[in-house]
Amino acid sequence: MTQRELVVALALLFLLGVGATVARLIESRRTGLSLRLQVFIPLAATTLILSAMFAGIVIDRFTARASLFALRAAEDEARAIAELAVRAPPESLRPVLQAFTHSAIDTDVAVLDAQGRVLIESGEASPGVARVSAEARIAGGGLVRVRKATFGMVQLLSDVAPKVALLALIFAIASALVALIIGGAVAQPIERLTRAAQRVASGERQAPLPEPRGKEVRALTHALESMRRELEERHALETFVADLSHELKNPVAAIRASAEVLTEGAADEPETARRFALRIRESSDKLQQLTRDLLSLARLEARGIEQPDSIDLCAIAREAADAQAPTAAARHVRVEVKAEGAAPVRGDPVWLRRALENLLGNAVQHSPENARVLLEVQPAGPEWVAAVRDEGPGVDPAIRERLFERFATTRHGEGGTGLGLAIVRAVAEQHGGRAQLRETSARGSIFTLSLPKA
Repeated sequence: MTQRELVVALALLFLLGVGATVARLIESRRTGLSLRLQVFIPLAATTLILSAMFAGIVIDRFTARASLFALRAAEDEARAIAELAVRAPPESLRPVLQAFTHSAIDTDVAVLDAQGRVLIESGEASPGVARVSAEARIAGGGLVRVRKATFGMVQLLSDVAPKVALLALIFAIASALVALIIGGAVAQPIERLTRAAQRVASGERQAPLPEPRGKEVRALTHALESMRRELEERHALETFVADLSHELKNPVAAIRASAEVLTEGAADEPETARRFALRIRESSDKLQQLTRDLLSLARLEARGIEQPDSIDLCAIAREAADAQAPTAAARHVRVEVKAEGAAPVRGDPVWLRRALENLLGNAVQHSPENARVLLEVQPAGPEWVAAVRDEGPGVDPAIRERLFERFATTRHGEGGTGLGLAIVRAVAEQHGGRAQLRETSARGSIFTLSLPKA
């Protein structure tokens, strides 16, 4: 690549950068000026101005130095010709003058008499070119005048100026890149905190905050983490009390109503007494199951996974499928497992089996007769994914957004407490993974439990 091509390429790069900056500035009128631009624009503008000033100063100093050299050369030539004119008649100096003018660039020499008339003249300076003029007195009368272009100014500008401009452009582009790096270094920690806060706001309660870098960012991260914990505890307590009171209301009311009917004389009728006694038993069973699930969820969220071990998720999947086999057989649903080889993860086998059992139980409960429920364990990048696919009618849109929250269920009358998927999510988060509804339609749904590989 020649010097001219390099200058053109760098100039195009510079113009692209200026265009991108202008576009971002126009966009910032609507969205606001980002921190990156707040850092980049002052640094880039300062370095660009300094680069232009540097190039201007260098070219100006070269110009002044060239003019000085041309003036000194003209003075030396005028003195030399004046000394020759003392010893020789003017006409004999013509070859000498021609030699001077031919050997120099854009030079003209003239010998004048005492009255200022031109006796001999040689050479011609190009019009439009800056020149300097020097004179020397001839002993006995007369004058020698030498006019010279400023020592090849055109050549100087064509040789030196592009090099200086190239250096200035390289310096400006390098400074702009440094400004981008500095702006990114300042803005990236805040952007990472913003994305983490957005994940928390969208429902990822255990979304980790990024590792802080720098004193100020570390203090901000700790403040956000403390605020998140405080808000989560307060919100969790309020939600828990409200949901628990709502869930307890129905079975308690059923028990009370049945007891009132029995005390008012229904106990004397065996068939009626038996029916209301069964209703009391169903409600008490539901209370017992609700209490057990609540205790399990509270214990998991409070204590977490105390001593995680290296376990095989495929083996856990097969155990969970075996545990659900009787329920599936009673509903005439086939449970199949596709888990070949080993899928090592670190965690608690009891809780992971409980999470997979809940996913399978949920799928079996919502599947029609003679349907198939498939549990498949497969790798996905740095994770192992256990996917449960059913052939049910799909998830009700009314609870789709809060599916993994406590007491989110559409089958209260069928023994559901709405805590099964909440336990699945808690297990996933305690193991550093996540639980998701991958897809749902009228042909079935797919729930996934993703865990980091051991």
